[in-house]
Amino acid sequence: MLKDFRCGSCKRLLARMGENTELQIKCSRCGTLNHVKALEPRVIARERDERC
Repeated sequence: MLKDFRCGSCKRLLARMGENTELQIKCSRCGTLNHVKALEPRVIARERDERC
């Protein structure tokens, strides 16, 4: 499932991305450099195991 990634300053939609993604993108509207990094896969797996 893809999630929306929006600018932290002006909230413009910059991208749609999956869970295991690292993204750094500059907003063309306001010029803010935005960066997001996914959690480590082992953390996600541990949380999934705890739910079961």
